Amino acid sequence: MPPQGFAKETPTPYSRLDGDRFPKFIQALWCRKTRASMGQDTSYLLERMTIVGDLEVASFVPWIQRHAAKLGLSHTISHMSSMRIELEVAGSEELIDMMEMGCSLGPIDVWVERIDRTAISGERT
Repeated sequence: MPPQGFAKETPTPYSRLDGDRFPKFIQALWCRKTRASMGQDTSYLLERMTIVGDLEVASFVPWIQRHAAKLGLSHTISHMSSMRIELEVAGSEELIDMMEMGCSLGPIDVWVERIDRTAISGERT
């Protein structure tokens, strides 16, 4: 029985998982809260990605553009060759990490040896 003057806590489906960040993220999506109201970082980075390997430019460049668009990243391709592709991407660090992972796996006709990332500028909001 709660002390006098305190309301009884009503359990929610998420009350068992209060220590876990992932369910709070799901709950925020369900309630349509913004990332800023959840206390998450909303800053953006601008980075240059240099993709090196045996690259099939005709299929890989459109693939990169589609993948960046799906992630909501701003991107500009500055160099294309069969050995190297350079692009600038802008977005949150997590999404840029996802872009790097996607490019490293890439389409079947591409062999990515390494991806170098260089920060072009600091954070911008």
